[in-house]
Amino acid sequence: MNGAMVFQMWIILLLATLSKVGRAQVANAKVLRGNSRRDDLYHKDENITVTPAGGVIFSPNYPKAYPRNLCLSWKLLAPPGSLIHLQFDEQFHLEEPVNGKCSYDFVEVEEKSQSSIITWGRWCGQKAPSSLTSRSNTLRIIFNSDDYFVAKPGFKIYYSLLGDTNWEAVTELMSDMMPATEVPQTLEDLDRTIAAFDTIEQLLQSLSPDTWRQDLDNIYTQTYIYYRSKSYHLASRQNKVDLNRLHDDVKRYSCTPRNYSVNLREELKTTNAVFFPRCLLVKRCGGNCGCGTNHWNTGCTCQPSKTTTKLHEVLKYAPETTPYKHQQRQRMRWVIDEIFLSHHEMCECACPLQPPR
Repeated sequence: MNGAMVFQMWIILLLATLSKVGRAQVANAKVLRGNSRRDDLYHKDENITVTPAGGVIFSPNYPKAYPRNLCLSWKLLAPPGSLIHLQFDEQFHLEEPVNGKCSYDFVEVEEKSQSSIITWGRWCGQKAPSSLTSRSNTLRIIFNSDDYFVAKPGFKIYYSLLGDTNWEAVTELMSDMMPATEVPQTLEDLDRTIAAFDTIEQLLQSLSPDTWRQDLDNIYTQTYIYYRSKSYHLASRQNKVDLNRLHDDVKRYSCTPRNYSVNLREELKTTNAVFFPRCLLVKRCGGNCGCGTNHWNTGCTCQPSKTTTKLHEVLKYAPETTPYKHQQRQRMRWVIDEIFLSHHEMCECACPLQPPR
């Protein structure tokens, strides 16, 4: 019996010792992280000539987890007089920052000139950086990962060339795409023509009935411009920018109820009282609704189509005078009062030459 008890106590002491050792090792690993010598660090520098075709840079294994211990750089060189445009893919995720700083895994963009180095930013975490355009024809992209594996997908960057676009050549090419007799004579005429259509399909079909389907496809495979947007690099047309939705959003959301602050004395037309708070928020129609409609420059206004009245409680003070004429002393007495304010729930565009939409 005594031997069994001694053995159990020995086992307990052994487990406690191993637990302390394990915790100490973890603590030491956290302290040493970032300070240890990284002899197995993998370095690679790559030079890329930026052409009108553009290209893509991404972390190794993207969109799967990127490896540890990397120090990679890509030097982008464009023709003299040109600029470089970078667009980050939305699927962006590196190790999270520590105390607001990207200390371990990060991607960095810098631009070196003859007199200085511009650091456009150092990014980590899971928020994709905004697009940027260089000030010269050279950019350098740096990717760093330390010896701690985090199982994040990494990053993907689309780069494209910006330069002096030959707009005369572009105009000639667009003219070749459509019959000359159907193209409006001036840009003002074309702008008025665009205002009459709700979809890009309707517009192209009106301008070029015989080739409009081919013209529609050519929009997403343009080869005559230097800058290609992010939508150009996506795999299928279904994933590209929805031009019709953008147009529809203008018509739907230009004229909408939005927050307005109103002064209660002015709104209630009250001169014998004061309120706290002095102002309240109400929903009122607002916006320039005309741009998304035909005859947009004929005085369209945003008007309420549905109005509701809502109850608000505020602090009110109205002076009271005593019945004695000689004293005329005002009594300060605040009360919670109920007031009713008008709110616009739905809005519509009213144009002189067309019914509200």
